[in-house]
Amino acid sequence: MSSNRKSAGWLDKSSLHEVNAFQTSSKVDLEEIYVDIAEMKVESKTVQFVACVGSCIALCMYDASTRNGGLAHVMQPQASLSSSENLPAKFADTAVPALIKAMKRLNPDCSLTAKIAGGANMFPNIRNQRIAVGTKNIEAIKNALSGSKVPLTGEDVGGTQGRKVTFNTATGTVTVRLINGLVNKI
Repeated sequence: MSSNRKSAGWLDKSSLHEVNAFQTSSKVDLEEIYVDIAEMKVESKTVQFVACVGSCIALCMYDASTRNGGLAHVMQPQASLSSSENLPAKFADTAVPALIKAMKRLNPDCSLTAKIAGGANMFPNIRNQRIAVGTKNIEAIKNALSGSKVPLTGEDVGGTQGRKVTFNTATGTVTVRLINGLVNKI
């Protein structure tokens, strides 16, 4: 299964040192906030949210006018498929409205956009479609965003590899590092 990438800028390992050198010379140190599975965090100050995902989705929402941002680490497509847990960020269908609500608490007049990364098929040799959680997560997130009228402006989804996702709220940039060393900015 191939990855879907809505942006340019893929680099191979040989070019990675150039990116690291550029980032080192132009980077402003921002506080890193790690977002674990089934967690959601929002900030009004400029930070870098970090999440590591496989079949999970890192859902990043951004309000460019205020530079407010939030990230939800979504694990499953639908809350109805699980027991009654009070973890709205765990499920795509509840994470989108919960993250919108949290962002609106920071700025009631916000104009939100979203970027997503993850949704990998972590078990490509198993042909059982019931295990294709990554694909189901991608579809559920996209449906929830569409239903909430939040535009999806970038994505790095699918494939068979995990990703480290870093969301910089100073710029709205999401940097995705695949396990194989490729880097993409969305």
